[in-house]
Amino acid sequence: MQKKSIVLLVLLLLGAGYFLLFWQPNSTGAQDFNMTFIFEQDEPAQYPHVVRMLEPGKTLSQTIYRFFAYQHYYFGFPYYFYSALVLLPARLSAGWENVSLNMLLLRQFVNTLPMIAAILILVYLQTRFKSYLKSIALFLILLAVPGVVFNNMWIHPDSLVFLFIVLTFFFLDKDDLRFGKSFYLAALFCGLAVATKLIGLFFFLAIPYYIFLGWRQGRLDTRKALIVAASFVTIMFSVFVLANPFLYWASERAFALKTQTDLHESMQGGFIVAYRNSPLLWLQVIEKWYGLLIFVLLSAVALIVGALKGERKLLNQLIAFWAFPFMAYISVALVIRSKHFPLPILLPMFSALPAYFTFFAPERFTKPVGDYLRKNGLRLGLSFVGIAVVGAQVYYSLGRDISMVNENIHREETSPSVQFYSRVEQDYLSKIVLDRQLVIFRDVMMYVPNAPRYDDHFKWGVSNYDIALKNNPDVLILNKQHLYDYTQAGQVESASDPDFALTVQFYNDVLNGTVDGFTQLYQDDFGVVYLSTPLYDHFFSSP
Repeated sequence: MQKKSIVLLVLLLLGAGYFLLFWQPNSTGAQDFNMTFIFEQDEPAQYPHVVRMLEPGKTLSQTIYRFFAYQHYYFGFPYYFYSALVLLPARLSAGWENVSLNMLLLRQFVNTLPMIAAILILVYLQTRFKSYLKSIALFLILLAVPGVVFNNMWIHPDSLVFLFIVLTFFFLDKDDLRFGKSFYLAALFCGLAVATKLIGLFFFLAIPYYIFLGWRQGRLDTRKALIVAASFVTIMFSVFVLANPFLYWASERAFALKTQTDLHESMQGGFIVAYRNSPLLWLQVIEKWYGLLIFVLLSAVALIVGALKGERKLLNQLIAFWAFPFMAYISVALVIRSKHFPLPILLPMFSALPAYFTFFAPERFTKPVGDYLRKNGLRLGLSFVGIAVVGAQVYYSLGRDISMVNENIHREETSPSVQFYSRVEQDYLSKIVLDRQLVIFRDVMMYVPNAPRYDDHFKWGVSNYDIALKNNPDVLILNKQHLYDYTQAGQVESASDPDFALTVQFYNDVLNGTVDGFTQLYQDDFGVVYLSTPLYDHFFSSP
């Protein structure tokens, strides 16, 4: 076998082992649907829409509409289509009862698998599988990034859209300024990235730069450059439209536009209340989820070196034109600092590490030692620094990774929300015997199982008296930290929600034990429970 084939085989085996490694942690946290709310709230926000897509309507046209007009337009149809394909075999064989199995399949095949594929392609682009050490080391370093490990253990479109981004780089690299079929395949995958999560638009500098290079090197005249630019945009836009068939319905277009507009405003201003904006706060996110800042700096140096020197110069130039403006945008424009936002920026940058070690590699050792050191001392020193930084990063990553995986494996028994419910159920709720369902209003992060005896309701975001009492609840179960977060001084004045003053009033009453019509049943540092006063008097008042 050729070296490249052996390297590919080794990486595929490592990738398969890595995929299986997440099977156990991804099988937890979903004993029922309500349990998914207490760990990663994006999961229960998305999962019902995949279920809805696969549920038949009363007519064929209604079934088609339900499948394509999936209603959750924070993310594009390619993500939901792929998620539905993943769940289709389970839907046909087991139905929807086994939520744990469905979540496992989505986490493994929608997040973990595409991420492995994307990183494998990135490693190929940077090493061409010419070196065992560089290829295997880079593959493992990227897979071990804490943000990647976290992203493998929830349901979100980031792995899939990152794969589309990497495939865009792959086909641009393969085209190598020839502006042939591969260039237009890059446009296709860029369109899929835009169709899935809009971030494909951050190729807005890389693609013009690529076409400019072709023009400057004489591979395109001005007329042909304009034609290929227009063709790329046309293909990208066409793919965006074709890959989001809900756009054919005017009502869904309006709904999607409102969804994206509201999301954009929240990202720039904050959800419900104003958030502090400071680019430096992103350093905390990056250090916690992507690595030591010295490692990030080393990777940035490697990307710059790779963009100026070496065999992968064009590739690293494209990555730089992708990553730097994207990072500048999220640093300055966004006040919501989600841990997964830098993922498609930093992983391509990290992949440039081989350029650093290739450029600063010392010559083969020759005697005398003094002459060799005088000639290669700087290269040896910089190589040693690079190895030390990468070693520190690996140590840091493994510590975070092992902790995260272990926490996920044991999260059901260690969850404060599950423990809180168990105490309340054992000491109080089990003693309330009614000839109907017990109606509960809860904060999203407060666990109440999907049990026949409960009719539970919740509200995304914040609530107030009108919201909490809408369904005439018997029980209120609220989270203490959530109450504290939204009763801070000065929040009413900065809130984007015009009804936020009502929220503050309700939350202060909850904290002060003065909820109208309810009596406090139980509280601890995590949560507080109220029972309607008539039921409290009936079941818990002393005779």
